[in-house]
Amino acid sequence: MEAGEYDETLGAMETIQVPKRSELIGRYLLIGRHISLAIFEAPSEESLLKITHPFREIGVPHVAPALPLEDALKMMEKM
Repeated sequence: MEAGEYDETLGAMETIQVPKRSELIGRYLLIGRHISLAIFEAPSEESLLKITHPFREIGVPHVAPALPLEDALKMMEKM
């Protein structure tokens, strides 16, 4: 991270507006990877884009939708 980007990142974190029906589950730092991770429960992709929008100037947010393993296995059984 370049000088000044840390303050910019913290500023962006303070401007996150979590849309209705969305919830921050937790924030983590991946040790040794220099990556921070935030997990949200959100009803749509649009909600996730609203959450990641403040970070558009300082990096590319990676959005990876996920399902609980049990739910995914039940869906796959129906395929």
